[in-house]
Amino acid sequence: MRKRRVAVVCIHSLFGRGLAQLLKSDEELEVTCLTAGAPGTSDTLKCLEPDAIVVEEGEETGFIREAVRDLPPALFIGVRPNDNTINVYQEWQVQVDDPSDLVDAVHTSFTMRRPGVTSQP
Repeated sequence: MRKRRVAVVCIHSLFGRGLAQLLKSDEELEVTCLTAGAPGTSDTLKCLEPDAIVVEEGEETGFIREAVRDLPPALFIGVRPNDNTINVYQEWQVQVDDPSDLVDAVHTSFTMRRPGVTSQP
């Protein structure tokens, strides 16, 4: 079985590395951590062709979604450093109790995602 490629793109590198480390604990995921706004980030994402992109959300990080907008279709998951919400774009939103719930959200998103179908909780 092929590992699912996940790219973590964050403006705050410590937060991004923490998310990447958490996701790397799952053997079914191949995780790459990138810093938003760094030279070559968009090109690297295009080369990686990730199955999912985890982005940091917040007032100062809204431009990240713009940077990944033209990439091939992927699952987009937004994580906010200051609350317990994980947004799965155009699919559903889940409230979490623990940071490790991110791994479950990634796997659940892959199983729920079907081309052309939008699910609501």
